[in-house]
Amino acid sequence: MSEIEWVRIDAGTAWLGDNRGALMHAGNGPLHEIRIQNEFEISAEPITFAQWKELTGQAVAGENSEDPVNRLTPLMIESGLIGVQGNPRPPSEAEWALAAKQGAIGPGAVQVEVLSDRPPRSGYWGAPCDGRPWVPGVRAGGVSDHTAHTTRVWRGPGTMRGATPRGVSRPQMGFRLVRSTKYEDGLHMPQAPSKSDLIFRESIIALLIGILPSFTWAYFNASPNYLSESWLNIAVGGIFFSLMTAFLWRPKTSSFSVQDGKMRRD
Repeated sequence: MSEIEWVRIDAGTAWLGDNRGALMHAGNGPLHEIRIQNEFEISAEPITFAQWKELTGQAVAGENSEDPVNRLTPLMIESGLIGVQGNPRPPSEAEWALAAKQGAIGPGAVQVEVLSDRPPRSGYWGAPCDGRPWVPGVRAGGVSDHTAHTTRVWRGPGTMRGATPRGVSRPQMGFRLVRSTKYEDGLHMPQAPSKSDLIFRESIIALLIGILPSFTWAYFNASPNYLSESWLNIAVGGIFFSLMTAFLWRPKTSSFSVQDGKMRRD
């Protein structure tokens, strides 16, 4: 019963991210397409204690049950798989998304699933889009810049993106494994959004919902002297109000898709 059931995932495309423009959603944007050109295999269910023992030769806390392993930190998972035949690893977020799209993944015995990706906190800018894990570079001394792994958190029939530190285990956290081929596309998201587009957008929004309403209110409710003497304060107040609204609302951001072998804005 400890044998892993592997499910084949065909090459294909899926979407990750969020195109809602408010700052509260910025960490999950932008919406973008991923393309995996080679098939791979993913475990049908999260790995159990018995399967982990058979894979690595080491029992977790002496257990040998068919319950999902829920006592390992992401770092322990990563280090425990070193040298295992076939080089299995937790799936990347892109692999997980494609497997979910093809119906190979569903709610199971764990609420949180650990992935291989360890992204920065700036959304998906700079992320690989060809299926490989998003793993940061290593600084001098062998220390990585980012210490949290991406997770998928089940909420009913769907999931949301989450994160967990490399040294933390959770009672309802488990992991699947993938056996994959090499990824050779080299597709990546742009490193950052266009600053000129951002400045232009914010200037228009500040004018329409901040500055003009402020001057309109002052024109009808304040004295002529106040309007002429305090115009700068009125303008700054309008700009400040506009910036405050950015936390809750902004127009949808552009999405990115694979076009002519590159990631391009739609």
